[in-house]
Amino acid sequence: MERHCPGAWLLNVTNPMSVVTAAMSRAAAKTNVVGLCHEFHCLPAYLGPMLGLAKPDGMDTLDYLYRWLPEQGFEYKVAGVNHFIWLTQASLHGEDMLPKLRAYCGTHTELGGGDKNGSGAAASFQNRGAVKFALCRQFGYLPLVGDRHLIEFIPSLCNQRNGWGMKYAVRKTTVDARRFLKSEQLRHIQAVAAGTEEISWERSGEEMVEIIRAVRGGNSTPAIVNIPNRGQISNLPQGAVVETLATVSAALGVEPVMSGELPGSVGSLCRLHADIHELTLRAALEGSRELLIEALSLDPLSAGADFSELPQLADDLLLANREWLPRFFR
Repeated sequence: MERHCPGAWLLNVTNPMSVVTAAMSRAAAKTNVVGLCHEFHCLPAYLGPMLGLAKPDGMDTLDYLYRWLPEQGFEYKVAGVNHFIWLTQASLHGEDMLPKLRAYCGTHTELGGGDKNGSGAAASFQNRGAVKFALCRQFGYLPLVGDRHLIEFIPSLCNQRNGWGMKYAVRKTTVDARRFLKSEQLRHIQAVAAGTEEISWERSGEEMVEIIRAVRGGNSTPAIVNIPNRGQISNLPQGAVVETLATVSAALGVEPVMSGELPGSVGSLCRLHADIHELTLRAALEGSRELLIEALSLDPLSAGADFSELPQLADDLLLANREWLPRFFR
């Protein structure tokens, strides 16, 4: 891209979002690199029962988040690192709504209504917000990501005693379910290519589409973005990839919303994970086994292993992926 289309946009939807976006951003001199994640789109499901701001029937999620809510007098800020973002400010006609959110989480363990179990391959992606509510009760702020991701950040929400998150209604995503979903997606693509199924031209709700439209049309659009921190979160390291609201345009690029400090324990947790992302990226770029072991040693997902086992875990992972990680074997 630097050689063939300088000034073009790289819109990354690949996980691990923070590390991949950081790697691409450091390599880019002329390319606009933006990480995109749609986990923030779960907000409508919560503002309805919690604050009476239900999404009107038939309304697109992006219209709701970026147009309808401000029209109702609801102002908010969202900040954190990918898959670990938080509603840090919220007001309705100037009144602070965070106390109401805390009160709701204090009297509810999850959202009401709906099917608790679900069925089919997509059932493991559903949740009822029990993890969000638990975090809000203990930290005072509501996270805005699916519970399946949230439990990855805190070992006490995902361990043997709580059934690896099942106590909080988090269902495992199996390899078989993933394979089935991918095979169905491939079948649909092949059917569209063969002309036996129609393409849907309805808005997908993906932020990428609106960014492309804005960049191509010369307008601007609000979005939730992952980009290196240049002050939008004042108590996270400069250069760490963070996720906040922003305005995106061809003329000015990405203008992040200045979100101030992440409060209290929320800030502490996000700093830890920003450090893990940095160690992971350095390990990859340098081919450093030692830095990889440090990253594994800090990562909460290692909590199920004995500390002394982590070097062997690193070696097993490197050997299993040797074909794609040659710089670790020079």
